[in-house]
Amino acid sequence: MALPDTLGRDQFADLLRTADIKLVQAFQQQRSMTGGGETRYADRAPSLYRADIRLATMENAEAEGIMALINSRGGGLKTVLLFNSRMPFPASDPDGSIIGATVPKLGAITDRLHVAFTGFPAGYVLPRGMFFGIVFDTSRHYLGQIVEPKVASGAGAVTATEIWPPLPASIAGTPDVVVAKPVGKFRIEPGSAFAPSVDQVNATVQFTAEQTYSR
Repeated sequence: MALPDTLGRDQFADLLRTADIKLVQAFQQQRSMTGGGETRYADRAPSLYRADIRLATMENAEAEGIMALINSRGGGLKTVLLFNSRMPFPASDPDGSIIGATVPKLGAITDRLHVAFTGFPAGYVLPRGMFFGIVFDTSRHYLGQIVEPKVASGAGAVTATEIWPPLPASIAGTPDVVVAKPVGKFRIEPGSAFAPSVDQVNATVQFTAEQTYSR
């Protein structure tokens, strides 16, 4: 059976034993200077994540298996779904047992940086830095963080809170909100993946990927 153009979480990210992951916002901004000496910045495209990933030491055969999956992406032609393995669940719910099978929803959108939520467990804590994900336009993936910590009401409602990055314009209505291992869609940067040897029988794998809102 052929692999899909986008490897799902269970087909790629869940297979990785990550030793280190760095998620950095890649701001797409233009810088200019006025005649009066003022520095100004302007957004030219959405700010997305760049991921630098190093896996734990593994046997050579396992490393080559991971490299085969990476190479199957054809450089940057195909994609994978990745989550921040350092924070797969909120700090307030470190194993995801509180959220369980509950599926929260996006609530009122004040603007693209301030949104509300519904459907959380009563009293659920949304700490600063909590990752969450939303699927939009069928196959696009938004990956965001809570900037302003909140606590859900007894009815599971969360009042408007600041998030980052801004919600894409096409996100509307009340889509599901993923709290447990929320993913973004990433393209592995061509030529960035390699499997350095640790000793004669063990190796690791390193690669860099850039988030995309592509379908």
